Amino acid sequence: MPQRTCSIVNCCVPGRIVRCFALVRFCGVTDLPFAPSLPICTETRIRLMSKSKTNASPDCGCSPGECQPNPTRRQFFSRGAQSIAAIGVAVQSGAAARAARPKPGGWLPTGLGQTRDMTVADGLVYVAGDSAVAVLKPGGEPVRRIEFGKAPRCLAVAKRRLIVGLRDRVLLCDLDGKTQAETKRLAKGAALTSLAVAEDGTIYAADGGTGSIWHISPSGEVLDRLAGGKGGRFAVPKSFFPITWADGGLVVAHPGRHRVERYDADGELKSRWGKRSRGLDGFSGCCNPVSVAVTGNGEFVTAERGQPRIKVFDRAGKFRSVIAGPEAFDAEEHEQVDTDAELATCQNGGIEVGLLGDQVVALDHTIASFRLFDLA
Repeated sequence: MPQRTCSIVNCCVPGRIVRCFALVRFCGVTDLPFAPSLPICTETRIRLMSKSKTNASPDCGCSPGECQPNPTRRQFFSRGAQSIAAIGVAVQSGAAARAARPKPGGWLPTGLGQTRDMTVADGLVYVAGDSAVAVLKPGGEPVRRIEFGKAPRCLAVAKRRLIVGLRDRVLLCDLDGKTQAETKRLAKGAALTSLAVAEDGTIYAADGGTGSIWHISPSGEVLDRLAGGKGGRFAVPKSFFPITWADGGLVVAHPGRHRVERYDADGELKSRWGKRSRGLDGFSGCCNPVSVAVTGNGEFVTAERGQPRIKVFDRAGKFRSVIAGPEAFDAEEHEQVDTDAELATCQNGGIEVGLLGDQVVALDHTIASFRLFDLA
């Protein structure tokens, strides 16, 4: 936007506090959120440094002579400091109000600052985050923490091996994290987000950066690149592209198309289901579902971002039930992720799901914690 130079004066402008944000009308044109405040709806007036060419209106609330068209330099900086201090108080008030709200219970910390992926194997929960993989018992007790030289972005456990996806390559490790083999760099701009392992040990690596799935041999040789949709790529965000292996095929959550798809080992599409809908029988928002798992009887467990929820669909893709709704999550944390300017293009999936017997293990990236829900 072009910069314009104009005189600066002190005046009072009307503001309105809605939920945790104070909306301020600048120059009578637009409302802008400037600082969190108390979570109530009311009318207020906030003293700000604003541009104007005339005195404030008679009903501005200022005492006579206070609104000056040309304040002195000392007045200018003094009033500016007061405005900044007022904004700081508002921020602190909003943070205190948010902290006072009750949080949903049952969530177990992973011990990681930022989580990226999760898998469940051999009765343990494996979580990738920071520069490590944390291994935990279902009750949250830590078993071990495996450090890596680079940040792991996704992982899988199969055939007594820990398979770790970095940004642009895959590491084949033993269960203690010792690297046994490594793929070549998959592609410039690759961003691995999810891994799946077939019965014969073949690895599939979902790449949100190129919108494709890499087919890798058990020894780490890159065999093929699978791509679907128009333009030879999947319609997925860069940071979440969920896949899993089930019933002899590759199950792919296609967030940009609001559906779940099944492919054979060679990448041929066999079936698909799902639709964009605000109803429970579909997937809402711009990019959902963000995670998928398949039960022993072939039902699908899906997770959604935005309005966080976990649902179950039957083998044909027909909605069956809701396992966890928004009330089970810290909805405010998910709202902040959804409205964060850095994530405006859907760069955070929010939730991962895995299966542990007759329970669903859910990892919430916004709080780096996991929780178990009953599947039935």
